[in-house]
Amino acid sequence: MTRRLTRELSMRRGAPERRVIRLFPDYGRTWPLWESSTPTWDVGYTTNPETYGLSGQLSRDMARWNAVWEQQFDPVEGWDDRESRKQWRRDGEQIASRLRHEVASFADVLYEPWPLTQRTPE
Repeated sequence: MTRRLTRELSMRRGAPERRVIRLFPDYGRTWPLWESSTPTWDVGYTTNPETYGLSGQLSRDMARWNAVWEQQFDPVEGWDDRESRKQWRRDGEQIASRLRHEVASFADVLYEPWPLTQRTPE
């Protein structure tokens, strides 16, 4: 069998039993959703709310959360202020919890708020 045919046959088997959705922001991305493909499940790396059938409210809140990060966080200077950082953290924890609830039947969520490890002005 050729490699291409083997891959196509593998992909037809579908999603793994439990998927892992990663939640974190990144520059130039509208959605902070990521998922690694497997030999039988090629979703690409970057995903969006439609990929998981997320509710409109969670999708809107996630888009706002991501926009706040883009507006309030600088890769060199860090967060604009401590309150912005704190609020983004609280909102992110709530979004991660709601995401876990909405995808509980088929996926686990790995929340990776790396910008929280960055400094803020004194």
